[in-house]
Amino acid sequence: CCAAADEVIVLAAGRIAQRGAPRAVLDRPASVEIARLLGIPNLFQATIAALDPARDSSRLDFGPFALAGPYIPGHFRGDRVWVAVHPQDLRVHSGDLESQPNFVSSQLAGVSHRARFVRLEFSGGISADVSREEFARQKDNKQWQVEFPPAALRVL
Repeated sequence: CCAAADEVIVLAAGRIAQRGAPRAVLDRPASVEIARLLGIPNLFQATIAALDPARDSSRLDFGPFALAGPYIPGHFRGDRVWVAVHPQDLRVHSGDLESQPNFVSSQLAGVSHRARFVRLEFSGGISADVSREEFARQKDNKQWQVEFPPAALRVL
């Protein structure tokens, strides 16, 4: 429906939960429920550990890891938020890299070949989509680092 429509309306319990251009709704779901409905597998609860509007940055604590992200207007330090990350926005690297900001060490738990990409499923409920060529280059990795680019973090 997104390919043919000029506008998408998401209904929840008979009420309009979100409406807009298909790409806008897919890229920026208005809630965790809509993100789940759209099939976004990377949904995490986080605590806002730091906010710096002057530097347009925030620090999000997910428990086992923390990430830097853009400033989150309308929130305060200590607020609990949901964060959605599209699997195609994540990057995967060999685990022998030095610790980098927004890199999370993870164990590969599963691989599923899809029509246009390969979905890598990691410990901690992290899913990343890579091209077949990228997977062929890295399939023998023993350790993995998953990179969360700050711009890919969508606070719901």
